[in-house]
Order: sequence, then C-alpha cells, then structure tokens
Amino acid sequence: MKLKRLTELTEKDEKQEREFVMMCLAVTCGAGVLAEALRLLLAIIDWSNGTLTDGWMLATRGINLAVCAVCAGLAFLIMREVKRRRVFTRLNALYITFIGCAATFGGIAQNIIAAFVYEDTPRQTGDMAYLIIGLLLLFIATLFNIGIRMKEEQELTV
Repeated sequence: MKLKRLTELTEKDEKQEREFVMMCLAVTCGAGVLAEALRLLLAIIDWSNGTLTDGWMLATRGINLAVCAVCAGLAFLIMREVKRRRVFTRLNALYITFIGCAATFGGIAQNIIAAFVYEDTPRQTGDMAYLIIGLLLLFIATLFNIGIRMKEEQELTV
C-alpha cells in the first residue's frame, strides 16, 4: 500500500515538474520574442525620427526577431510533444536541429553584417552568442539522435 502511494506521488511530482519546466520555457520564449519585437519597433521609431542613421541596425534587429520567432515556434512544438509524453523522439531531435540551425544562421548573418558594414569602426562587433548557442544546440541534437538510436537498439535486443 505504501509503495503504491509513493509511486503515485512520484508520478504526480514528475508531471508537475514537467509542466513547470514547460511553463518556464513558454514564458521565456514569449518574452524573448516580445523583447526583440520591441527592440525592432524602437529602432524603426528612431529611424523615422532621424535619430537612427544606421539602416543596418534595423537589419540586425530584424534578424534577431526572426530567429527568436522561429525558435519560439519550434520550442512550442517540442512542448506539445512533451505534453504527450513523447520526449526522446526523432521529431524532437529534428526540432532541436532546426532551432540550432536558425540560431547559427542568425549568428552568421549578424557577423557578416558586422564584418562588411562596420569594418572601419572597431566598436561594432558581431554577436557571437547566437553562433555559439546554435552550434551548441546542433551538438545537443546530435547527442539526442545518438541516444534515440541507442534506445531503439536496446528495445530490439530485449
């Protein structure tokens, strides 16, 4: 009887923990997209007022917003799969790969803009954070795929 209660509590705690993590991820994704949209809106206002003389700044803000929106959308797809208790699947690995590719692309695009547009100005540097995070996520997606393959092989041998 006590073992059954302990098992029920553990399953309930696991579900609550999973829901809490998913809620935190949703809030983080939503806040990131809203923050980037606000930064782009403020840059557009500065551009229209004439106080922002650098049009490339609008391009980098647009890249940031696009990357955040793509990553948030894919994160919501991952959350949907996790709610269905499908965590270690090829589909989630693919979503993580796409998130990594989007972040890497954003980092590369920002560094290209910084290298070619601001080559005379030492204060402008590319944003390496997107590039590093994107590459790290691609590495995690590879590990995810290896784990899925190992899980499938284990299920076949048992």
